[in-house]
Amino acid sequence: MTTTVDVQPIIERQRAGRFWISLFTVSWAITFLDGFDFQILSFAGRYIEKDFQLTDTQLGTLGTIGLVGTLLGGLGMGYAGDRIGRRPAIMASIAGFGIFMILFVFSRNYPELIALRFLSGAFLGGVLPLTWALNTEFAPARFRSTSVVIIMVGYSLGSAAGGPVSNLLIPHYGWPSVFLVGGICSLLVLLPVIFVLPESVKFLAQKDLKHDRIAEILRRVAPGMRFEPGTRFISGGIVDKKRFTPKQLFRDKLALITSVLWVAYMCSSAVVFYLAFWGPILNERLGFTTTTAAIIAACSSVAGAVGQLLLGRFVDNRGARTIALMPLLGVPCLLAIGLLSLGKAPYIAVLMLANIFIIGGHGGMHSIAGIFYRPAIRANGAAWATSIAKFGAMLGPWLAGVLLDGGFTARGTFYVFALFPLLMAALLFVLGAAQRKLPADADGALSSVSKGARSDLGSQAVTSA
Repeated sequence: MTTTVDVQPIIERQRAGRFWISLFTVSWAITFLDGFDFQILSFAGRYIEKDFQLTDTQLGTLGTIGLVGTLLGGLGMGYAGDRIGRRPAIMASIAGFGIFMILFVFSRNYPELIALRFLSGAFLGGVLPLTWALNTEFAPARFRSTSVVIIMVGYSLGSAAGGPVSNLLIPHYGWPSVFLVGGICSLLVLLPVIFVLPESVKFLAQKDLKHDRIAEILRRVAPGMRFEPGTRFISGGIVDKKRFTPKQLFRDKLALITSVLWVAYMCSSAVVFYLAFWGPILNERLGFTTTTAAIIAACSSVAGAVGQLLLGRFVDNRGARTIALMPLLGVPCLLAIGLLSLGKAPYIAVLMLANIFIIGGHGGMHSIAGIFYRPAIRANGAAWATSIAKFGAMLGPWLAGVLLDGGFTARGTFYVFALFPLLMAALLFVLGAAQRKLPADADGALSSVSKGARSDLGSQAVTSA
């Protein structure tokens, strides 16, 4: 007789403890460094522009080429995550962006800057959807979106850290110093990833892989549990060994969900990456000193983290439609900056509010990027969503550079970008309506574990011949 255990009820009834603290801590460190390494270009951009005698359009292109790398890297690493596992793909991503961040320092000309920024971006883009997939697969349904929001606060704070670190290092050691710090710290974080980060038990179970390893990980999730030798594990009664194809993201009800999710994510990314990449430079052009401009940009990232935390629990309980409120509130903030003659203090206040709403809404997009897809294709689902979103992220820095070179003032760019969150909000209302129509036991539904299933959580094993 073979004992078969479904891992899903074990995941659903787990309690917060040592396992969750270690998982969140390592995931938070990963996203912190991902945010720092990606965003540091915006803080060092002014110095790089001067050293290499770049135009605004060339600097914007340098920001965009990194996003091209994240697009392709996200797809490649997402595929790897669903083939070889989340953990090894995460390790490869971290090693890659750590190495290429260091090599960026040795660029001698603009083409080399472009090439190395592209390569570091390829690995930076791979790690986030893999980390989301891993955390959502260990999270109970009631906590899945919140788990992504929590670890993405690390990304926002990592982005914010670029400001004070740049102010501390660049005046004394030059712009290469901040890239060296980011690259070396990224390589160091590989150690806790190797020794602490687990593989997804849902992924292993649906792929029918390494059942002894699943048992070992589940004993970390729920200390005290014991499994007979030879126990076979499943996830929701599904074994899925098929190769992934993008068509799987558009089957049945996923056709509308995936399409709307992708376009809304693109709109969100366009305005977020415009604010992130050009923020320090626009602040400087509005009359602030270089140091103050960097501090304002860093505070903007912290404000965005606050917005993400405010939104997180509402998404789990009320669905994707809740996210729409954030970009909708961000629209008048962007219009106010672009159309009104605000003094410095009012400008800072309105900019902070804009970042709370805009980045908060973007964090909501992160939290739902992979939840509608079953575990066997979840890394690919999240990776495709984030990679398609990069088309919007590429548009943002490039369009702002073109607008500035075309005669727009720093303030004028803000009201142009108010169009993106407006469209995003409309699309999220459509996505929320589609989510509410999903069956209660479907991935991404507001109640993904039916009442009947919840009442059976005490049962963990089924015996079969």
